Amino acid sequence: MATINATLSVSSDVTKYGFSINNTMEMRKAGSTAGLELTTGLARKTFTSTNHVDLLTAGSGIAADVTASKSAKVYIKNVGSSTSDYFTIGLGKSSGTGTEEAFDMADSGEKQAQLGNLYGGDWMLIPWQADSTNGYGDITVKPNVATTMSLEYMVFFE
Repeated sequence: MATINATLSVSSDVTKYGFSINNTMEMRKAGSTAGLELTTGLARKTFTSTNHVDLLTAGSGIAADVTASKSAKVYIKNVGSSTSDYFTIGLGKSSGTGTEEAFDMADSGEKQAQLGNLYGGDWMLIPWQADSTNGYGDITVKPNVATTMSLEYMVFFE
């Protein structure tokens, strides 16, 4: 039986004595010791505008098999090298308009949560509750510039 493992290694000299963090996680099925065995495969998407869009839509597309009652992890990487161009990553439904208000819960009326920015070379691995019934199960992206930018992503799930 196949399993999926993630390893994180961080070392730094920002403190007087430096530090090192090394952790490995077996991605497991919900409520189980059995490991995750499925993936959507690595995909790449290119953007040429600053529109705020859904990268992964809960309940449809490549995420159709991922549900709120199952375990899922999402990997996203900005494959660019720019230190000033980034993708804003969020949870919720995109407005598609590219406006900053798309992440503003109070003004837009949409359920949104901004996770942060991925600059060139940055990546993230997060748990995902792909629940399409509550209005915030989608993973959204918004490039900060209208030049060609790409990211790669993959969903690991049961």
